Amino acid sequence: MIAVHTKIQVYCLTTNCYNYIWKGTYFMKQTHSKKLYIFPTKSLAFILAIILFLTISPAMEIHAKNIPVLQTTSISTNITKKACWISFLDVEVLLQDKKEKDFTKKVSEMYDKIAGYGMNTVIVHVRALGDAMYPSRYYPWATYFSSDRSDLGYDPLAIMIKLAHAKNLQFEAWINPYRLSRDSKSTASFKTTSHYTLFLPFTIEYKAPGGQTCLVLDPAKQETIDLIVNGVREIVSTYDVDGIHFDDYFYVSGMADQLNVASRKANVNALISQVYKTIKSVKPNCTFGISPAGNPDNARSQGADIDTWLSTPGYIDYIMPQIYWTDIYMTNGTAKHMFTDRCKAWVALNRQDLPMYVGLALYQVGTNSKTDLGWATSDNNLAYQYITAKQLGCDGYALFRYQWLEKDIATKELNHLKKY
Repeated sequence: MIAVHTKIQVYCLTTNCYNYIWKGTYFMKQTHSKKLYIFPTKSLAFILAIILFLTISPAMEIHAKNIPVLQTTSISTNITKKACWISFLDVEVLLQDKKEKDFTKKVSEMYDKIAGYGMNTVIVHVRALGDAMYPSRYYPWATYFSSDRSDLGYDPLAIMIKLAHAKNLQFEAWINPYRLSRDSKSTASFKTTSHYTLFLPFTIEYKAPGGQTCLVLDPAKQETIDLIVNGVREIVSTYDVDGIHFDDYFYVSGMADQLNVASRKANVNALISQVYKTIKSVKPNCTFGISPAGNPDNARSQGADIDTWLSTPGYIDYIMPQIYWTDIYMTNGTAKHMFTDRCKAWVALNRQDLPMYVGLALYQVGTNSKTDLGWATSDNNLAYQYITAKQLGCDGYALFRYQWLEKDIATKELNHLKKY
């Protein structure tokens, strides 16, 4: 442990040497340029949190006796996956209603930025809300691509896949299997489609937290499984995708079912196993992966049977938990190594030794969280997290989400991550 003194010297991984000087009611940060930065505080808990930050910060090596320094020399350079999620939210802002030429140009620019940061995979939202970003037999056009759900005269998915492969990027089609809407506005939009009438017998309408009216396919219904499986088969048999990717929307908060966790898991497993079999029957080398909530207990409560998936063949090819915390996460006045602890928990579950990738919270970079202090106090979080995950046995990462690649606030984090 570091003894508490009035002056603590810290050497940053990136550039400068700093002095943090305790002045009784605040810490003062002194740089080589002699500028002073004052960190006011009125509580002992805050003071202890700052001291703890200086001893465990993921972005800093603290030159003091008995403090472990993160070693990177043992990290394998045989990287399986470095991915970026392109969410429907990104598509809606950057690609909605574009003509084919403009769509192609923007996608090409997006891919160049992704590849420029050293990534080799894109995970693209092709079905976010019971819809399709391609001409489908089973689902209506996605409003985030075509605002009025009309056919714009070209196939955006075909273009995105072709461009990805031309730039040596793997392409995974990202699907939210059950979700049909996310708020009252998208619910009203979906109800105007002819598909709503078709889906109605196996659709649940519920009030989400905050009072929004939402729609979701009933996981307990065979019709739901058939629809989702047919949609997956349609993608895999029609397009040269490298993978199918589900995220963490299974049994969502607010659904009015009375099922216990075991029944929820059974319903979801019936879908997951059938999707896996279908993919392998059509295209054996196409992967199927799931990105569940980063807290294993939360994932289980939502119906994600992670224990079975990671111990029994026939469900998934990889797992990608969304571990969206830093290692300076405050709980009851104490800083927790939340990222590292979550990583360890997931690795321990992986009895099949399946490829495991970590979902990283690019969108959190620079945020001023009262609980997760690391995002505001370091610009090395993502690099640290990736290195830590690799040392624990993970095989790569995915960044959520694309738009933050275009934000200046994320540039330093991304450049540090790119080195590894």
